[in-house]
Amino acid sequence: MNDNVTFGILGNFNKPEFYEILNDLCSFLKISKINFLILKNNNLDINKVSNKEYIEDLTEVLKQTDIIISIGGDGTIISSVRKFLVYQKPVLGLHIGGLGFLAECNKLNYKKKIAEIVKGNYFIEKRMLLNVKSKENDVNLNIINELVIERRDSARTIKTNIYISGEYANCYESDGVIFSTPTGSTAYSLSAGGPIVRPDMELIILTPICPHTLSMRPLIINDTDKIDINFNEDPNREVSLTVDGQIQKNIQCRSRVVVKKSKFYANYIKFAEDDYFKTLRDKMSWKGNLRV
Repeated sequence: MNDNVTFGILGNFNKPEFYEILNDLCSFLKISKINFLILKNNNLDINKVSNKEYIEDLTEVLKQTDIIISIGGDGTIISSVRKFLVYQKPVLGLHIGGLGFLAECNKLNYKKKIAEIVKGNYFIEKRMLLNVKSKENDVNLNIINELVIERRDSARTIKTNIYISGEYANCYESDGVIFSTPTGSTAYSLSAGGPIVRPDMELIILTPICPHTLSMRPLIINDTDKIDINFNEDPNREVSLTVDGQIQKNIQCRSRVVVKKSKFYANYIKFAEDDYFKTLRDKMSWKGNLRV
């Protein structure tokens, strides 16, 4: 039993159903005598919040809460993980929106899931992250799903040299390359032909985007390896670095980029009854043997 747990609540304020779920969630927590705070945000429409007295700034939410409830889709959950990453707050995703691989509950079952957390019937799954650095461009970012390095302002392919722990691996002539965490294996990397891996594994996935040569296939790289990247291009040509589809930096091809395992982990709330492969079957619409 964990009667003293305090939840911090945030989410995608732009989704039409956000405030309905937020107010229903807060009412449930109040009636259940469960402590909570709502994270103050410039985009939060206070007039639509029923429990305004629970709105606090980030400092207070960090100080007083144990678990973060993130209301929204995968992008919202990724943003929430990033916001609280340094503080290692575990995140419970409450899904509203489209496909959604990261959320552990939805508007139909979240009350049951929260009750299980209060009883102590949950665990925290730690998932590895990546880190990308480019000293020339003052880039130092943690990667929850994937880093995409791709061409910019040109239809021409880019030639990306990859060195793994000091050993030359390959030059990918392609529209770009994706470096994915296990969590991100079902996102952009999968669309580009990358493999699906369990999110609790520790490895790095390198997936070329539309490679010029079809024999250039994805690579699975040890999580202890450091990946050095440079470009066989005009030094003044620019490429784009995009992290999790949310943070984008343009760098010149004379730059050097380093990708490696991050020192931080993402912490997700999980439950004993969770079945990763059932989730995969449902989300991917796998039908099994259609001849049966």
